[in-house]
Formats: sequence, structure tokens, C-alpha cells
Amino acid sequence: MTDTAPTDTAPTRTVLTDSLMLGILPEVFHVSAERSAPLRALLAVTADLQAPVLDVLDSIDTVVHPYRAPTGLVGYLASWVDLDWLTGQRPGGGSVIDSARERDLIANAADLSATRGTPVGLSRFLHLATGCPGFGVIDRPGAFHVVVTVPATAADQVDLVQRIVNAMKPVHITHEIVVDAPNDAEEQ
Repeated sequence: MTDTAPTDTAPTRTVLTDSLMLGILPEVFHVSAERSAPLRALLAVTADLQAPVLDVLDSIDTVVHPYRAPTGLVGYLASWVDLDWLTGQRPGGGSVIDSARERDLIANAADLSATRGTPVGLSRFLHLATGCPGFGVIDRPGAFHVVVTVPATAADQVDLVQRIVNAMKPVHITHEIVVDAPNDAEEQ
């Protein structure tokens, strides 16, 4: 009976060809890795340690996209576009608005910023933040006062509307918030 050392050339080739580290190391490591199990193991561990980083880098476009970003990063994205004043955490609770509304606001932040302080911009912001269409902003030139009409479907979100109007209207303008009466057709 002869003693022969086990050969493990197939796994060695896999480790050597799959190793990113080996590709950037000098040729002497290539030769040594073919003969040295400890060096192969070290290269395998190094590759395993880098795998999570490479996975993140492979999907970096999803991290900064408001609709594909992980839920934990949405608040961070909101801070990039100056919406953390609205989407930040409430003491003892979750976000002021739900995740879908928050993602809509982040995705439309550039347009909202361009129309900030205008009746069109304010009604669009309120629509995106509440998810309810039908907001109106009555602005009389020279009056320095606006009336914000809230649709009946958003009547339960008046506190949020008040917070948004305070932040988005020009400072020198006063405002009034009026909730529309529910429609008879909506009640039935």
C-alpha cells in the first residue's frame, strides 16, 4: 500500500481563479498559492470578507434611488434633499408620514424645490405628502394672505397640512386652512 498525498487541484483552481486578491498580488503569490493550503485559505477568507462590500457596490444604484432604497435609508435620503424636517422621527413614534409618501416626496424634491413658495408648489407638496389630490391655494396678489383648501379626504391630516404650510409658504404671508365639507356622493 502506498501513501500518496491527496490532491485538491480542482478547489485550488477555483479559489485561484475566483480570488480577486490573487489578481492584484505579485506573481510569486500565484505560484505559492498553488502549493500552499494556508495561503489559499487566507485568500478565501479575504474574499469572503470583501463579499458584503462588493455586494453593496454592485447594487449602489438601488441605495440612492428613492423607490428602491432599503427602508432604513429612506430617512437619510430625505436629509439629502432637505426633507428631514418633515419626514423625521416623532418622539415616541415612527415617521410623521408613511414610507410611500416619503419616497414620493424624495423623488420629486427637485421639482418641489423649484416651485417652493408658489401656490402650485404648495398644492403639489400637500398632494404628495398626504396622498390626497384636490388641495387648493387661493392667493390674492397684494393681500399677503393665502387660503389653503383641504379636500375632505385629507381632513384627518390637518396637523400635517398645517406643518407643511408653515414651512413651505413665504414667511411674510399669513395663511388660513379650510377643510372642504364631505361630498354626499363620498358618504354613500
